Amino acid sequence: MTVLDVYLEAGLEPVGKLSSSEDGTMSFAYITDAIPHPVSLSMPIREEPYGDVITRGFFSNLLFENEMRDQIMQRHGISERDIVGLLFHLGADCPGAISCVPEGSPPGKRPGRLDLDYGALDGSPAIPGALSAVTNPLPVAGSLAEIMVSLRDHRRVPPQTEDPSPLAGVQGKIALARLPDGRLGLPHPGSGAPTTHILKVPRAADMTSVLREHLATRLMARAQTHQVAETCVLGEGDLKGLLVARFDRRLDGNVVHRVHQEDFCQALGFGHWLKYERNGGEGRAFTAGAIGRLLDATRVPAKARQAFFEITLVNLVLGNSDNHAKNHALLHTGSKPELAPAYDIDPVMLDNVTHEMSFRIGEARVADDITGEDLDHFLKALGARSFGKPQQRRTASIIQTLLKAADELPRPAAKGLCDVIRQQAHHLSRNIGLGLDVPEFDAVPVNRP
Repeated sequence: MTVLDVYLEAGLEPVGKLSSSEDGTMSFAYITDAIPHPVSLSMPIREEPYGDVITRGFFSNLLFENEMRDQIMQRHGISERDIVGLLFHLGADCPGAISCVPEGSPPGKRPGRLDLDYGALDGSPAIPGALSAVTNPLPVAGSLAEIMVSLRDHRRVPPQTEDPSPLAGVQGKIALARLPDGRLGLPHPGSGAPTTHILKVPRAADMTSVLREHLATRLMARAQTHQVAETCVLGEGDLKGLLVARFDRRLDGNVVHRVHQEDFCQALGFGHWLKYERNGGEGRAFTAGAIGRLLDATRVPAKARQAFFEITLVNLVLGNSDNHAKNHALLHTGSKPELAPAYDIDPVMLDNVTHEMSFRIGEARVADDITGEDLDHFLKALGARSFGKPQQRRTASIIQTLLKAADELPRPAAKGLCDVIRQQAHHLSRNIGLGLDVPEFDAVPVNRP
């Protein structure tokens, strides 16, 4: 039997125990109720332990899904299903503000002093405090470039690089910190200090995705009012990465604090396989109704519902059908969570993948088929009012903003994104009856399920 202590950042005592039995089943039990919020919406504070399904749903999502995880499994002879065993080695710094450490060990996380707890990476450019101020790609060299090359070619950091903060997901990425002089750096090994940014580097064949995700993210911020993760592009040519400012951090002078967050899979108690509605079953699927239940639990539900509707609408127009449950999150800033900023906005309609949406909009499975009736059902499932005249006007305004922004995108690099926006605007305007004037576009393939 393996037992881990689960801490919230800066807490002197653990908040719960994560255990695995000899047959591989997992459980989690709170050992105190003197905490500002639960570890997850899927696990409200109670005396009774949580069983394998809910526990596995939350804690399995703390682990990354790439070659770095495979190295740990092979090095220590750990089964893929042994989530507690993997967190024994990797849980000191996992997503959110929690740490999972061997029973009796001190917490793996603490606030970080940017002027003391980090080492700069040579070759890093000076990063502005607001990434939105960066208009052109920033050059990289030295050890930062070496890390990016390794992420591009091997999906992991170089062997000689200490990676203090493995990240969940399938992409090649590393967590970094922006230091007082603007350079990027890494926390000193064993410091428990948090990072402030995430650097995502795709494979060489997918390098064009960096600019398109960056542009799509800025269009998301322009078209609707909810907060959006800030991004900028590092590098050029065949070595580029997307630098993303973490929204689960709070800066107090030179001191960085973590803010606990969980993605929608975790909040629903789902393993990562259930991040798409099509993979779920009765009562356990990422549906509009399930999303509505999470939004009901936020601090201001009406505001969260409208924000989620608008984020979804922008994703539809941008051709991002991959806005699955792990690409939406909640921030635990008090007794009730808030909807996190929008992030991971990638126009996958330009890729040779299925364009079935991550969750149905009414009865529609692909964006081209969405009607006003579908949007009406979707809004009601979220717990909002119907798709009446005010929502129709708001929808038309968002689409018009995106059409105008598409005209300003750089050519030829962003021609595909421009055409996706125009195509999706055309279908939505026609199906909903908005009567918008949409410019011509080249055919963008739609891979139907």
